[in-house]
Amino acid sequence: MAGLFFLAACSSAPKLDVSTLPPHHTADGRFRNTDTIGPLLLDTMHLEEAVKNFDNTFEPLPLIRGGESLWVDSSKSTATWIGQSTFYLRLGNIGVLTDPIFSNRASPVFFAGPKRGSPPGRILDSLPPVDLVLISHDHYDHLDKRSIKSIYKKYPQVIFAVPLKMAELLEDWGIPSAQIIEKDWWEEAYFKDLKLTFVPAHHKAQRFIFDRNQNKRLWGGWIIQKKERSIWFAGDIAMGDGSYYKEIASRFAPIDFCLLPIGSYLPARLTRMHVSPRQAAQLHLLMKSKFSIAMHWATFNLTKDRMWDPPNDLNRARYELSIPEDRFRISGMGEIILIWDNNLSDN
Repeated sequence: MAGLFFLAACSSAPKLDVSTLPPHHTADGRFRNTDTIGPLLLDTMHLEEAVKNFDNTFEPLPLIRGGESLWVDSSKSTATWIGQSTFYLRLGNIGVLTDPIFSNRASPVFFAGPKRGSPPGRILDSLPPVDLVLISHDHYDHLDKRSIKSIYKKYPQVIFAVPLKMAELLEDWGIPSAQIIEKDWWEEAYFKDLKLTFVPAHHKAQRFIFDRNQNKRLWGGWIIQKKERSIWFAGDIAMGDGSYYKEIASRFAPIDFCLLPIGSYLPARLTRMHVSPRQAAQLHLLMKSKFSIAMHWATFNLTKDRMWDPPNDLNRARYELSIPEDRFRISGMGEIILIWDNNLSDN
């Protein structure tokens, strides 16, 4: 009888009204890409070279030093590449970290998993204060527990802006809920004089291969607006059919500064998870970006593209698409780059 009562109770439970959900939400509480996958890119040059002599060993990039005076000048805004998708943005007097990972491995454990090819361009203790952390999604090379806890320990008032359903994970790591901003696609938030908008991306969410929470946390990128200036931190993205990015461009272009991934695109099937350098160049043009910097390369050896494939392919794409080198830059590791002067209306 008890079993029959249990079955009856389950069958009478109210069903979720799927019609009220945004298209990228599913009835079982997960998320999905609503654009199409897009064409599979093939690069026969890389395929031929891979057969002849394949070596994707990563070597340390030289660390760039100098320019630290820019950090203390509130009239300047700068970007410093720390590795992978981690940047320290100094926007006037506000310090922002994107997808921070300072750890030696992109892994849940310190003794196994993908190891850094290059050390962090800057260590946490060498940076000016961190006021805001932006997270794009939950993959280990973008959301690192040890780094998150270290940032919170050093800056206990720091605010974390994260995708929908990620707050619970950070709370488990000791971050107070009052210091977490959690947003769905196209939702906005404000931090000091920054306006934040969480925007779509074609990707997925999963902490490890057997993760039952696959796609139960959202993924995306962030638009940062400071007065008349704008930044697109794209996060980790595939092109899909391009509709997400056309919508971002329709709302925000021209964008002053873009952080665009260029690595982890080989073999060719991975362009359904990551943009190729040529696609990154196309996004630079789509956003009418005044200035872009490449990210997501030369840090963790996760796929089959060799260390220098991403910048070499970006160079080729820039030439073919007539993009000046100083408009879409390959940053040095730890290099402090001026992105704009806050006192000037245009750069």
